[in-house]
Amino acid sequence: MAILSQGVGYGVVLGLGALFALIMTFITFLCKRYLHEVQTSEMYMTAQRTVKTGLVASAIVSSWTWAATLLTSTEVAYKYGVSGPIWYASGAVVQVLLFAVLAIELKRRAPNAHTFLEVVLARYGKGAHSVYLFFATVANIVMSFLLKYIYTNFFFIYLACYIYVASWW
Repeated sequence: MAILSQGVGYGVVLGLGALFALIMTFITFLCKRYLHEVQTSEMYMTAQRTVKTGLVASAIVSSWTWAATLLTSTEVAYKYGVSGPIWYASGAVVQVLLFAVLAIELKRRAPNAHTFLEVVLARYGKGAHSVYLFFATVANIVMSFLLKYIYTNFFFIYLACYIYVASWW
């Protein structure tokens, strides 16, 4: 049973998506006109390396807080009560803290690197880089399919979109 009607579902998805796109286009226009920012791939990838520690920490938390995490923590809360999400989140704290320390050390040792693959190439050579590149590509493909599956089910169940239409979002 859908929570929202099909028309409201399409309105939320398409309306908010279009609104967000227009707002971001307008902000980009303002930055280009008044701040004289030139949007290059370097600017897109690294924000001209001007991002401070607090924003980096929030980016790490937001990248760990995605649909599967939110849905699973909600399920654990339903099954085990308030303590469920606390114990669920405590399992990810170690990885987040270790990654934060690793990211700081990588930024110190390789300040111009954009990805961990560049660090592996510079440090270990083409052989190790090829292996890491293969597994990184496979991981990205798997995660892309997983996100597609989760969001398709979300749109199908909660917004009453047709399953074939929902799979193209």
